[in-house]
Amino acid sequence: MNIELIGRVWYASLLVPKDVREALGRVRFKQSLGTANRREAIHLAAPIVSHWKAQIKQARGSTNAVANEALRWKQALMQAPDEDTAETWEHVLADRVEAVAETKGYEAAQEFSDLATGRATPSNQYFETWKDQIKLVAKTKDQMVKDVGLLTAEFSTLQAINKATVRHWVDKLLEDGKGDASIRRILSFCRNYWKYVKRYDAVDKESAPFDGVFEAAPKKKRRTTNLPYAASDVVQLWTAATERPMGKAKEAARDVQLAELIMLGAYSGARIEELCAVKTNKVTAHSFKVEDAKTDSGWREVPIHSAIAPLVKRLKESSKDGYLISGLTFNKYGDRSNAIGKRFGRLKTALGFSSAHTFHSFRSTVATLLENAGVPEGVAADIIGHEKPTMTYGLYSGGADMATKKAALEKVPYYYDTPEDEDEEAMCAHVSGSVLARALGIDLFETLEECFKTTEYEAKAALI
Repeated sequence: MNIELIGRVWYASLLVPKDVREALGRVRFKQSLGTANRREAIHLAAPIVSHWKAQIKQARGSTNAVANEALRWKQALMQAPDEDTAETWEHVLADRVEAVAETKGYEAAQEFSDLATGRATPSNQYFETWKDQIKLVAKTKDQMVKDVGLLTAEFSTLQAINKATVRHWVDKLLEDGKGDASIRRILSFCRNYWKYVKRYDAVDKESAPFDGVFEAAPKKKRRTTNLPYAASDVVQLWTAATERPMGKAKEAARDVQLAELIMLGAYSGARIEELCAVKTNKVTAHSFKVEDAKTDSGWREVPIHSAIAPLVKRLKESSKDGYLISGLTFNKYGDRSNAIGKRFGRLKTALGFSSAHTFHSFRSTVATLLENAGVPEGVAADIIGHEKPTMTYGLYSGGADMATKKAALEKVPYYYDTPEDEDEEAMCAHVSGSVLARALGIDLFETLEECFKTTEYEAKAALI
């Protein structure tokens, strides 16, 4: 409970772990709470103990030996038993400052002196308590902690942080390869930390060292992220996935699971995390439900394209863990798509696609194909999970029915490129022997027979 009764007064108390006793210069924290009431003491002790624990975490995380030594000097001066002792220690400290100047330089010595005498505050003094009060999703919180950690690693004291020094720091980050978006994010999270520090009057209330220090390059009007794949690109990705070995061994299994995920994405426009989260009890013969989506419009029922109906049926029947895409594991954020998403990233990069193309690009591909097929925007939005563009449909409509969405999605085609002069028989054989047919588990002889019953143009889409 971290309180103890000494005489008639309660004290807050916390034993310092052995690994940080040298850094903190003490074995135990102890502070009078000025009350004889136990219940009041418990209430008063909570924030004090929390601050002590933050200091312990800070000591464990600090790698700056000079700063640690300065903080130990500060602690010693505060605990000096009398003025004479304090004066003696100040003389010794002055000698130590000179020694630091000789070995580390004037700026380091000035910083050492400021920390030791309490004129400066360690940049990470409030880091742990700031981190503990963040109430955001785990992934965002981790990114905030990482970014602000860059700040505290660069600057030992809060007093060293100003517009000029932050500009130099930003230049270093750019030289290290950070992009404009990353710089903006880092500065934004650092502002959040600075705002928190201001609560404790540790810095000037009017200071804003992270404002106006970075001017990103003008945004290009042309879209440069999540660009749609061409239909032939999608087929190329399918093919490459089914031929991609899952290891270095000669007989290593091929990444059929990734090929299956690509097919699901290309024929539904669903996000990768949505597909990896679909449970088999949310899948019927005709549709699957996306739940727990990022937005309200993301909660939807998606029709199953006839081209992937056999695949979906097989995946549902063979699932061993209740998920349509079976065998994936969760990362620390509860996301099943992380590992397979990285596999897709390596695959598309190996094929020469840039960062402008991602798995999310399949959403763009489906949207593009639906638009080119003349599908109304509202229907496309219901399939992909976007907000409706107008108030009438967006606010009042209950959405397109399943039959309408199914008819629209069936207009999404993917063709193999074949020579214009290829005859019908050769073309049917080419299509029926495709990687896609093998991955879907479709009987090739049935497909070939069906091919001959179609016209030349229908044959191209018999499978895909």
